[in-house]
Amino acid sequence: MTNGELFELIKNTLKAADIEDYLFDSKCIFEDIMHMSGTELMLHKNDIADKAAADKTLKLAKRRSEGYPLQYLLGEWEFYGLKFKVGEGVLIPRPDTEVLVDEVIGFFGSENNSSPEIVDLCSGSGCIAVSLKKNIPDAKGTAVEISSDAMPYLVKNIRLNDTDVKIIKGDVMDGRLLENFRDEESEGDFRQVDCIVSNPPYLTAEEMSDLQTEVTFEPASALDGGHDGLKFYRVISCLWKEILKDNGLLAFEIGYEQGEAVKELMLNTGYYDVKIIKDLGGNDRVVLGRKKATQ
Repeated sequence: MTNGELFELIKNTLKAADIEDYLFDSKCIFEDIMHMSGTELMLHKNDIADKAAADKTLKLAKRRSEGYPLQYLLGEWEFYGLKFKVGEGVLIPRPDTEVLVDEVIGFFGSENNSSPEIVDLCSGSGCIAVSLKKNIPDAKGTAVEISSDAMPYLVKNIRLNDTDVKIIKGDVMDGRLLENFRDEESEGDFRQVDCIVSNPPYLTAEEMSDLQTEVTFEPASALDGGHDGLKFYRVISCLWKEILKDNGLLAFEIGYEQGEAVKELMLNTGYYDVKIIKDLGGNDRVVLGRKKATQ
């Protein structure tokens, strides 16, 4: 089998399986295993393909045709111009989440604060915490994650991108986790941070029961936001406010129908200047606001 024939076989396999971006996915799989760009393929399309590599490529194509996520097949994905290791047990970084990173970077640029302390809750792969640290180099970053399956990816991605981000393993819904932020120099009061950012699980029970095939391979714990999808927003807005500075920033990624609900929730729990930010598709994607000064 030639390289050209192999690529056509991959492409036709994914097309027959109704993979929406079959051409893009075919190119990604081919390039990853065959180590050959599109230009190189054109130059060597009549060369005989290495059998071992071809067999592996076809196995990945078959797995993709069954709905298995491309990102897991490749084991790595790009987010905010950086590479992140991914696999079963960790949520796949998505372009929409870059809007959240943009907003946090922009906020501290406008505040002229080049060294904020930022806590990323439900960190998963670490794509948010790492991207913020890379783009605000003097920031102090902490990533909080409960999943033992996601933890190895979080550790790898912090190292892969050469970032100094502290990791706390625990449940963001458990108030005892705040003990990690005690300030020994001020008689045990909580240390106050500049920003809390989170892309928490936010799918509703109805949405969880009707997931696309690809999404069913991702960890349910990173998707399930309770009956109405707002469980984590309620707890984080109230509980984690304890360690947020007066006028500090709380920034969430949200589901596209949750903007007004999360905005109202934040206004009712002690935040001001609450804004809804849309993604490039025109959908509500981020809600952020500042903590009211303590009376």
